[in-house]
Amino acid sequence: MPEDLPAPATAADAREGVAPRRVTQFPVGVDYYPIDAERASYSEWYDTDVAADFAAMAAARISLVRVFVSWKVLEPQVGQYDDAVADRLDAVMEAARAHDMRTIVCFFADDRMAEMNDVTWARKRDPRTDDYLLEREISLVQRVVNHFRTEPAIWAWEIGNEAFFAGFASEDALHAWALAMRDAIREVDTARVIVFGAGAETLVRESGLDVRPTRDVFEYGVSRVTAPYRAYAAEGPLTYGPATYVDSFVLRAGGVAHQVLADGIGVHTLDVSVAEEAAYTRTAMYSALMNRASGVMLRRWRDVETERREPYYQDPFEVLVGVNDVTGRAKPVLAEVSRFARVAAHIDLRRYTPVPERAGILVPAERYEPLPSLAGLYDPRSCLQAYIAAKEAHLPVRLVSEGEDLDGLMALFVPSAAKLTMAMWTSLAAFVQSGGSVVLSYGGGDADPAVRELFGVEFLGDHGVRPVVSCRIAQPGLVGDLTSFDVRLDVPHYALLGSGGATVVATDATGSPLLTAHQYGQGRAIFLAAPLERAIAQSDPWAAPDAIRDLLRTVYGSVARAAGAGPIIDCDEPAAEVALFQGESADIVVVLSHSPVPTTATLTAERVVASVTDVRGGAAADVGSKAFGVPLEPNGAVALRLTYA
Repeated sequence: MPEDLPAPATAADAREGVAPRRVTQFPVGVDYYPIDAERASYSEWYDTDVAADFAAMAAARISLVRVFVSWKVLEPQVGQYDDAVADRLDAVMEAARAHDMRTIVCFFADDRMAEMNDVTWARKRDPRTDDYLLEREISLVQRVVNHFRTEPAIWAWEIGNEAFFAGFASEDALHAWALAMRDAIREVDTARVIVFGAGAETLVRESGLDVRPTRDVFEYGVSRVTAPYRAYAAEGPLTYGPATYVDSFVLRAGGVAHQVLADGIGVHTLDVSVAEEAAYTRTAMYSALMNRASGVMLRRWRDVETERREPYYQDPFEVLVGVNDVTGRAKPVLAEVSRFARVAAHIDLRRYTPVPERAGILVPAERYEPLPSLAGLYDPRSCLQAYIAAKEAHLPVRLVSEGEDLDGLMALFVPSAAKLTMAMWTSLAAFVQSGGSVVLSYGGGDADPAVRELFGVEFLGDHGVRPVVSCRIAQPGLVGDLTSFDVRLDVPHYALLGSGGATVVATDATGSPLLTAHQYGQGRAIFLAAPLERAIAQSDPWAAPDAIRDLLRTVYGSVARAAGAGPIIDCDEPAAEVALFQGESADIVVVLSHSPVPTTATLTAERVVASVTDVRGGAAADVGSKAFGVPLEPNGAVALRLTYA
C-alpha cells in the first residue's frame, strides 16, 4: 500500500512480545453505513453515537472504515451546503482519529436506503450523464476534499459502487464520469489514494459494462461479490464447495498488476445461521490474504433493522447483514474478524512475499461479448471450475485475460472456450514453442485450424450432447495418475478426433480420444475432447462426480508440475488450499479448509522442515522431516512459520 495504516501496539502486546493489535500492510476494514433502519429518514445520515461504534471497531482490531458522503443532505439546495450536517462527518473523522484508524471516504455510492444521491432539486436528471449535475458533483467532491485535505484520519477517496455504476448505459459514459471525478479530486489532493469502487467481474455481469480500462487508471480497485453474482456463479451452501472459492476468484479477476481490496465480505441475507455466517466470512478473509488482496472490507458494521414484511428487502445490491445485530451486540462473526486481524498482523508483507504464480487460467475475450452470445454466461463459470481444480491441485494460479502478456507463466489452462482470437492462437503457439504447457478443453462448434498443428489432432466434428463420460487409460502415467471410469454427466459437446501426431492418453468407451498430449517445440499441448469445466458448472457443481473432479485436478497438477509451475509445498488434501509466503530466514504457510468437516492435511516441502510455529506465537514444534500434518477444523485455517534444517 502507498501508506502503511497505523498499528500502535498496546502495553499488553508489548509485554507479550507479539505483533501490533491491528494490521499495517493488510488492513481489515468495514463499511460504516449512515443509516441502519429501513424506517429511518435519509436526513439521519450519521446522526448517531459514532464514537462508541469506532471504539468497538478498534477493540475488534479493525483498522480501516469506509464512510459514505450523502450529496442529498450536504447540498439540500443548489449551491447551498448544510454546514451543521457536515459537522457529522467531522465527528466521524474525530472518532477515527481518536482510535488511530483510517477511513475511505466514498462519493456517490448507492445503498438503496439512505437516498444519498437523490437530490430533490435534480428534477429527475441523471447524475451520471447530465452536464449540469456533473458540475454540481465536481463542486461537492472538491468542497469535501478541500475541507479534509489535512485530515490524517483519511487514507483514500473512493468514487461510486456497483449500485451506482450499474446505472450507466455505456462504457464511454462511465469512463468519462470516473475520470472527471478523479481529476476533480486530484486538483485539490495530489497525495491520497483514489479507489474505483466497482469490481470489473461483477459489474460486467450486472450491467454488461467492461470497466477494466477505467479501473486501470486508478491506484486501487475493489472486488465485491454481489448477491446476483453469487446466485449465478455458485448458488448453494456457503460453507463448502464452489461457494467458498467465489470471493477469491472475483478477486483474481481484478488483475495481478492492480491493487485490489477484497470488499463486501459477508453474507447477503439474514436467513443463514450465525455459525454459517462466521464460517463463510472466515473462509473469504483467509482466501483474500492468500490470493494477493491488499486488504479486506466487511460488508456492514450493523444489521439493518427491517420492517415487518416479507420479503423484507429485495435488491441486487443488498447490504443488510453486518457483524453486529440491530442492537449493536457483536455476532460470532466479529470474533472471527478479530482473530483474523491478529493473524494477518503477524504476517509482515514487507518481509514475506507470496510465491509467484507460474500457472494461469485464461479468461476468453468472448466473455465480454454482448447477448445473444452466451459466452458471457458460461465462460466465467467454466473459469471458476478451472480455478477450483487448480486450487485442489494446490497450484499457485492466477487469472489471465485473453490478450494479456503471458510472461512469467509456465502452464496455462484454457477451460471450455468456444472461440479464441487469431492473435491468441498465435500467442499460445509461441508460448508452447518456447517451453510452456497448455491444457485446452474443447468448447463446442468448429475447432480452429490451429488445433491441428498445436495439439496434434485432426478435428472431425462435434458429436454433441453426451449423458455419460467414459475414460479408458491408454497411456498410464503420461499425464498424472489417472484411472478409468464411467460416470453420468451431461456434457454439451464432444470433439471427435483423428490422428495428427498426438499421443492418446485416454479414450472414451468406444475408443474415441478423450485426452491427448502433444510435444510442440519445447513445450506440451494437452487437449481434452469434452468441456468438462462447463459441464460441471451447468449441472450441479456440488454434485459433480468425484471422478471428473479428480481427472481435472490430476491433469492440471501433473501438467503444471512437469512445466515447473507446481507448488513449493504440496498437500494431500484437495479441499485444503495452501499459500506460501517466503522470507529470508523462514517461510509462512497458510492453510485453509474448504470443507465443512474436520480433516488433517499432510504438507510436503521441498526441504527438510526443522520446526513449525503458529504465527501468533507459542512453542515451536520440531519436525525434522519434509512432511508434517496440519489438523484443520471445519472451514478452519492456520498460519504457520516454518524454519528449515
